[in-house]
Amino acid sequence: MPADPAVSGISAPSSFVIGPEAGDSHSHAAFPHVPKAIIKVSSRVRVTHAVGQGLNFFAIQVNFPNRTWAHGGPQRVSGKYQMNWGGLVSRGGGATDYREENPASDLQLMQNAGDAERSAPYTWVEGKDYELTIERGNQVTLPPGQYIFIGSGPTVSVSNARNMWEWKFTLRPADGHGPVQVSTLYDAADRISSFYIWNECGYGSCGKRQSARWSMPVYSTLDAPGKSVPAQVLTRF
Repeated sequence: MPADPAVSGISAPSSFVIGPEAGDSHSHAAFPHVPKAIIKVSSRVRVTHAVGQGLNFFAIQVNFPNRTWAHGGPQRVSGKYQMNWGGLVSRGGGATDYREENPASDLQLMQNAGDAERSAPYTWVEGKDYELTIERGNQVTLPPGQYIFIGSGPTVSVSNARNMWEWKFTLRPADGHGPVQVSTLYDAADRISSFYIWNECGYGSCGKRQSARWSMPVYSTLDAPGKSVPAQVLTRF
């Protein structure tokens, strides 16, 4: 997870491009001035170019006030099409968050789904619009037991019950024609404090004109859960 960018922006259009056509090399967009008590955020993406090697990831990232974060979106990984919805504890951002995982303590803050749900196959199509939504569900109690924090990490014995919130990621075609994929992770935080939108490359895909058009995100808050509010300003970083 990158560090927060400086809060200085321009009035945003209804959509924006991340990629060479934007005339800007930055791969991330932040949305300053949104409230810090968000329970739902959504955007549409149309991937216009992804490559058949390495990682291509087009995602919304949400940041929780307890130092955890999660990202969700369509991926093309070494030619394989899938989705991903998972998160970590921030320990400075970027590779550090992965390298310095501490499953025993991290499990008190967040619980990822198993890999079959977290990175499920999803055959998305370049040039087609998809809607990405992250929203809070019910508060649940996870009983004591044996848990894996994320991926192929170690199995950890958790001795206490954990009260956590469902955070659901949904990926669906914007036109309603095609599969809908839902994945859930659990977090002790009851709200989102900020969010980003980004394109990510890696493992041989960088510098190959990866590109996507995004709609300006809309969000709902704890105080007005039934009201969708469009973000007004974006900054690139």
